[in-house]
Amino acid sequence: MQNIRSWELISWKLVATLLITCVPAIAQQQAPAIGYMYPSGGQAGTTLDVVLGGYDWTPDIELFVHDSEIRLELTGSAGPVIVPEPPYWFEKKARRPPFLMPRERPARLTIPRGTKPGVYRWQAANANGATATGRFIVSELSEVREEADRAEPQSVNSLPVVVSGQIRKIEEVDRYRFTTHRDGPISISLVAAAIGSPLTAAVEVRDDSGELVAEAADTDGNDLFFTFAAKAAQAYVASIYDVDFRGNRSFVYRMTITPTPHVVAAIPAAGKRGETRDVEFIGYGIASGGAMLESLTQSVAFPNEPTDSFTMRLKTPFSLAEPISLLLSDVAEVVELDHQRDEASPLAIPSAVTGVLEQRYAEDRYVVSGTKGEVWAFNLQAKTIGSVVDVALSVRDSQGKELARSDDLPGTTDTGLEFVVPADGSYELIVSDSSGLSGNRAATYRLAVQRATPGFTLSGPEFVNVPLGGKTILAIKATRIGGFKEAINLQIDGLPEGVSVPEGITIPAGKADAKVELSASAEAGTIAAMLKVLGEAVIGEQHVVEQTTPVLLAVTMKPPFSIDAEGKDDVTKWPRGTTFPGPVLIQRDEGFTGEIVLEMAAKQGRHRQGIRGPELTVPPDVSRILYPVFLPEWLETTRTSRMVVNGVAQVADPKGRVRYLSTKLQTRIGFLPTGALLKIDCDVPEIEAYSDAPFEIPLTINRAKQLVEPVQIEIVDDRESQGLIAAKGLMVEPRQSHLSLSVTPLVATGVDGEKKITIRATVLQDEQYPVVSETCVLVVFRAAPE
Repeated sequence: MQNIRSWELISWKLVATLLITCVPAIAQQQAPAIGYMYPSGGQAGTTLDVVLGGYDWTPDIELFVHDSEIRLELTGSAGPVIVPEPPYWFEKKARRPPFLMPRERPARLTIPRGTKPGVYRWQAANANGATATGRFIVSELSEVREEADRAEPQSVNSLPVVVSGQIRKIEEVDRYRFTTHRDGPISISLVAAAIGSPLTAAVEVRDDSGELVAEAADTDGNDLFFTFAAKAAQAYVASIYDVDFRGNRSFVYRMTITPTPHVVAAIPAAGKRGETRDVEFIGYGIASGGAMLESLTQSVAFPNEPTDSFTMRLKTPFSLAEPISLLLSDVAEVVELDHQRDEASPLAIPSAVTGVLEQRYAEDRYVVSGTKGEVWAFNLQAKTIGSVVDVALSVRDSQGKELARSDDLPGTTDTGLEFVVPADGSYELIVSDSSGLSGNRAATYRLAVQRATPGFTLSGPEFVNVPLGGKTILAIKATRIGGFKEAINLQIDGLPEGVSVPEGITIPAGKADAKVELSASAEAGTIAAMLKVLGEAVIGEQHVVEQTTPVLLAVTMKPPFSIDAEGKDDVTKWPRGTTFPGPVLIQRDEGFTGEIVLEMAAKQGRHRQGIRGPELTVPPDVSRILYPVFLPEWLETTRTSRMVVNGVAQVADPKGRVRYLSTKLQTRIGFLPTGALLKIDCDVPEIEAYSDAPFEIPLTINRAKQLVEPVQIEIVDDRESQGLIAAKGLMVEPRQSHLSLSVTPLVATGVDGEKKITIRATVLQDEQYPVVSETCVLVVFRAAPE
């Protein structure tokens, strides 16, 4: 009899077809989304292979990087939709919304030498739409990639280094071993939030004896850093995990380990261009090398350059500290003095002050004076200068009445506001913190005050989709500054052939936005392009030009079909460990006769727990098909589950370019798991075996009466089973319930210690649907006697 392969490997055939008349439906086009890049960046001057995780991507996806000097190129085809691997959550946690399921594609990232360290953005687009931005980091340090599926801590041979890794599954802990050649501070920083990763990391450092040396947890999602005092030649292990022990392939991170102190603040945080002055640096280990917050003052020459900041490295008694960025300005930069904290400190306009909230939940007060009608601009920075506090700013009159208040600005915890002076006199500025992290010398902020200069800034969306032969609106917003009210002329550069905007588009005088109509002709191709939106205005005697960040345009094409679940969200009871045939209805537009591929959508309902489905091709003459959904045997019988499917078809656009058009199921395939039809168990919980001799695993199989085909037995091919060979093609006849599986270790692999081996039983129901059960046994290997 022909062997039955594992259900994941089965080449699915058409399982049931029936021509029927379908109810007309509107296709819900499925746009792509960005998931992650792994590793999520690299060293300047290098070219590296990366993996891109994309949600609902099609083979014709295109990539865009906002920095034109950096190249990101696809180098291979996409793999299957990746269903999260065990372990899974059950009961309450299983009700959480699941993470999206990606396809992964290999790509090549080329970072030119001299590229400035920092965060860079990338996007993707296809004929179904464009994505929001993803992020990656360029660094100056050498890079190491995590060795996946290792049992022991990965050795990091030299410092400093950047380690790129992934917390790929629930309860995963990544471990790295390192040493330093001298006594002194070791600084560790971990970046996840800055690259769009959902990981909220915890890091523990232990010495060889297992004693905890240092730890930090990123409970606020702001990334983390810490410094500890290391001993020469002592080995340390850094362990990384999610604070809630979550895990998913999108949980990428970059951990930097440097044998240096860590600077967290500078007082002042900025200097006037061209001046040389003393700066007090605050950091861990910068004076004594210990894991404590310390202060060190050095003279700094601020360059006379047109840039907003410059990077320097503080020289400490141990080594150069990690780089720190200092701001450059054109106004007097002052420092809040200790004796000023009990009373409001006067501030000149224009000027800037660097202050410290050394008492937890304290407020710092400043006084500015002016005349009626003046417009003041206040800019309060903390995050920009690397401070951990979340600042707020309020303005009060001489009677203590609050006249204005500002907390977070869009995209940052920094703040600022414009204030029109209502009457001659003095006004009090109140700086406060809402993070609860103030109360030490590192809780710095910088408050800049000046008379508002008339001007404006522009902002727009990250992407815009326009349908082929149709129109859409590109919304551009102007933030007017310093009383500027005149009209702003808009210009859009980079429009591809066939896409147009009206002549003479403007943001009218006194208005804050414009709705720009984008049109794509019926003959335009399904093109994607980066747009640059420019705003021009005359302010005083100056011609001022501002622009938005890049906007990715995608010309989309409507799928010529729709798909829906038969039964409109009905729920069917179905046995665990079996394959549920979910009916899917296909409605084709007149004239479309191509094949349609059904596949799992990236976004599903609730935690997956291993529920999955294949890619299934629907022939041109079929309007109803059964989509096979596998329900693992461990599913909860109290939890309704559903499957969402996409349909993808190849269609030529007006330029003759073949595109992959995608639409999602309008309603979901629903099922409620019931009792299993097949169960395999190991008769003993633990087996002792010699590392060079065959051994037997006693098994028992129970099955429902309707399972009349032979059952195939196999060892699951995973890390635990490496070095083992089981009897191939072991089949169990319908009347047989007990058997022994013979397993032979490969001597050359050096099998030893304990291994948790998974054994799988598979049988076909109705000659086509896999029914699967698994069991585990602990095998303790001993060295063979001499």
